[in-house]
Amino acid sequence: MDYQTARSVLAGERLPAVLVDLEAFDSNVALGAHILRESGGRHTLRLATKSVRVPELIRRVLASSPVYKGLMCYSAEEAALLGSLGFDDLLVAYPTLQASDLTALRRLHEEGRSVCLMADSQAGLDMIARHMEGVARPFRLILDVDMSLRLWRGQVHLGVRRSPVRTLSDVLELFDYSERYKSVKIVGLMGYEAQVAGLGDRSPFNRLQRPLISWIRRRSIRDVSRRRREISETLARRGHRLEIFNGGGTGSLNITAHEPWLTELAAGSGFLCSHLFDYYSNIKFKPACFFACQVVRSSDQGYVTCQGGGYIASGTAGWDKAPRPYLPAGLKLVSTEGCGEVQTPLLVPAGTTLPPGDPVLFRHAKAGEPAERFLEYLLVSEDRIVGRVKTYRGMGYCFF
Repeated sequence: MDYQTARSVLAGERLPAVLVDLEAFDSNVALGAHILRESGGRHTLRLATKSVRVPELIRRVLASSPVYKGLMCYSAEEAALLGSLGFDDLLVAYPTLQASDLTALRRLHEEGRSVCLMADSQAGLDMIARHMEGVARPFRLILDVDMSLRLWRGQVHLGVRRSPVRTLSDVLELFDYSERYKSVKIVGLMGYEAQVAGLGDRSPFNRLQRPLISWIRRRSIRDVSRRRREISETLARRGHRLEIFNGGGTGSLNITAHEPWLTELAAGSGFLCSHLFDYYSNIKFKPACFFACQVVRSSDQGYVTCQGGGYIASGTAGWDKAPRPYLPAGLKLVSTEGCGEVQTPLLVPAGTTLPPGDPVLFRHAKAGEPAERFLEYLLVSEDRIVGRVKTYRGMGYCFF
């Protein structure tokens, strides 16, 4: 999408607004399916809904190829919503123990939906099992196995702080512990290598750390693959058949796809391709999602100011979590102000004219988070708006 196309598409639209370039979106979705087919076709690809948060786009992904099977949800309430919309095969990838969430999941289970919840402790197993007492068939659980790279006996932890389940013995202990309950059953594992899938090795925001990041990714790929294989083979010898062994993410899709002991991979961010997913040497997606803000004034020559724009991504604070101006090309954030809640000043390159009322397109750092700010997305194809689809927020839902 070039600037003149975007400007024409947005004429008369209320700003700020989100545009989704369907040609780019579909191309990214097709690339995900292609990677799995080329690696041998042994896996399915579970869509991480956190990175989309728009039911119609979720439906579009699932309908695109038989490679796409199932959803990785980020909350029990989200799973309940998606179940009410007709979606099935729902994996809630983050633990929850509050009664309202477990009640919602039990309801889905008793309605006949395929639903499972992440667990990673004996205390969690106890609480879930008690809440599921009396179900006609066991409620399905997935163990979250931490795949962080830990060096020098854990003194150095490279990866996200997730599950306390780290070793093969931890996994076996929880499998054995769960057998005391008839109301729950562990049917699979998730081993997410965040320090590979979520860590770009070509980031412009930390150039000096690129060699270290590349080393972390290379070392982690070997370590994670070995550990997942060992867990899979040991469980198989003990008679535990895994319905699900999930790994991977957008940034490691073409790497993790070569592990035959996994049953499925997960991805989501690459389909809308927020700007953090530009910075990987091993995989390339096309920018597909943009938000547009209107120019409202010019304080000095060479500067314009947009209304709004302060959609900062979650995570460690830094310039990498700020949106990046995308079109017209060459615009830059002002380092002393960045993206503000009500206004965002920009440096304008020589030769570019942006009168008040014109739009500026930005890209968010994370794919799913703009949906928390907007009620609808505008779907663009062949240089025109072909649809308006509601986000969870637009449907009246706020999960976090």
